[in-house]
Amino acid sequence: MSTLAAYFTALLGNFLLSLGFSLQKKHVSWLSAKRRGEKVRRSEIIGWTSGFILMNVQPIFNYLALGALAPNIVASISGSNIIFTILLSYFMLGEKIPTGKIPWIVLMAVSLAYAGFVEQESSQHFRVDAFWIAFFIPTAFAMLMLFASRRMSPEQAGISLGSAAGALGGFMVLALEALRLSHGSNFLSWLASAYLYVYIFCGISSFLIKQVAFERGKMTAVAPSFYGLLVLYPSITTYFVSELPLHVPQLFAFAGISLSIVLLSL
Repeated sequence: MSTLAAYFTALLGNFLLSLGFSLQKKHVSWLSAKRRGEKVRRSEIIGWTSGFILMNVQPIFNYLALGALAPNIVASISGSNIIFTILLSYFMLGEKIPTGKIPWIVLMAVSLAYAGFVEQESSQHFRVDAFWIAFFIPTAFAMLMLFASRRMSPEQAGISLGSAAGALGGFMVLALEALRLSHGSNFLSWLASAYLYVYIFCGISSFLIKQVAFERGKMTAVAPSFYGLLVLYPSITTYFVSELPLHVPQLFAFAGISLSIVLLSL
């Protein structure tokens, strides 16, 4: 697969993920229909289930893209979810796009394109020690913040827990890359690999910590920190885990993606 094809493969995967979210949002009412005394409509169940399926096929596209793109590029492309979600909410849910967000949508689009087309080879090197250190840091930080957040203000709790959830969610790309390099497409052998369970752990932990963040923190603090670290943490750690050469122009692209994520989330 060419670099260009891999870029659009990852982009397509994130579009399908956002489409899945939008479908679930649009058809979520069936879950509480019986409690409201309403009839459960089959179309609502089909729509919600279709969304669930689309959300869970996205890792396949990331896996394919990792064959030609470095993990930090694949991670940065995940920022496109915000753009897709905003646009799909407009067309599918009738939600208006605030005019103030349009400049940041443009900044995100330009930064994503720039990050994807700066020359960057796929990762073929993998440092096991760096991987486990990079996994331990957000895990330990998350555990610490879960205990400490009870004494924090809603703003502080939102930032700390959102950051922890985002870093763990972003690290899933590196766990997927570890599986690709160590086991290739022999998916049955993945079951015996610790990297698979790191991937699952990060996904579940990120989801649960985000729920706690919603409960204890302000949404205006959770969203920017979550989405910012979702892109930024794997983008930085890739240079150590995969031993990729540093391309300075790419750092500006990552900065643009992170900034637009924060501004779109406010």
